[in-house]
Amino acid sequence: MTGSKSHDPVTALSESAATGRTAEIFADIREVMEIPIITSIWRVLAGMENGLESAWSATRPIYESGQPQAALAELAATLEFPVPEPLSADLLWSAGVPRDDLPDITAIIDAYTRSNSLNLIALYGLISDAPGAPELPTTTTDTAPLAVTNSRPLMPLLEREEIESSTWSLLEEISFLGSSDPDPSIATLWRHLAHWPELLRLIIDSYSPLQGNGTLAAASADVVNFAKANAPRMARHRGEIEAIPADALDLVTSYVSNPGAVSRMVMLGHSVRRWLEPAFSGS
Repeated sequence: MTGSKSHDPVTALSESAATGRTAEIFADIREVMEIPIITSIWRVLAGMENGLESAWSATRPIYESGQPQAALAELAATLEFPVPEPLSADLLWSAGVPRDDLPDITAIIDAYTRSNSLNLIALYGLISDAPGAPELPTTTTDTAPLAVTNSRPLMPLLEREEIESSTWSLLEEISFLGSSDPDPSIATLWRHLAHWPELLRLIIDSYSPLQGNGTLAAASADVVNFAKANAPRMARHRGEIEAIPADALDLVTSYVSNPGAVSRMVMLGHSVRRWLEPAFSGS
């Protein structure tokens, strides 16, 4: 989650700190969405009175319909995600990113990209007032990219004090990618990749031209428009939203409708994953 210092993902409730009913809901979110981590929107909602339980109760039926998963497959197949010059394996290794670490890197990117994509699609349906639309075809097996929880355990999300100041400076720099905010918050994906400062540097250097010429902003807007167009078919499955507190609903609305918020991380997640593909193949 990005774009709001008052709801900074770095200071949101951590999964490890969740107890009682909050921990139960987090576990249910992971199971229903087939994700290994709880991304920041749910962790921030947990800090609002009745925010987490009411929002998840209304959103869960959307996921159970299979429509967000089908929309994710369509998003991945139809949207053009900007990718810089192909990343060769030699460049990645020469920058200091260990070859054996690539599966850990891609597991983290896949986890956040799946979660962010599904959250954007489903939560746009949660706030939509548009009339229902024909449903997307679904299958019994989720065939979308990033389809199931990666069985590879994720590297730990580092605490602030575990991250060297030079790496934190890279996190502050990379947070501007896709954002027009003069002081953007640090997306949790980037912080999770702080194990590899050399990779963060490569991403910054490779994507900065696309930031400068407006390509990233345009691609992020395309992602928002995709979610908005699919919102009516999600909304027909949502549960009762009357119990969701106004501040929680406002937060969700900003999260999904602002091109500088989760949509930019959806765009960048898909893009960076594709950018890394040549390194996977050894080219």
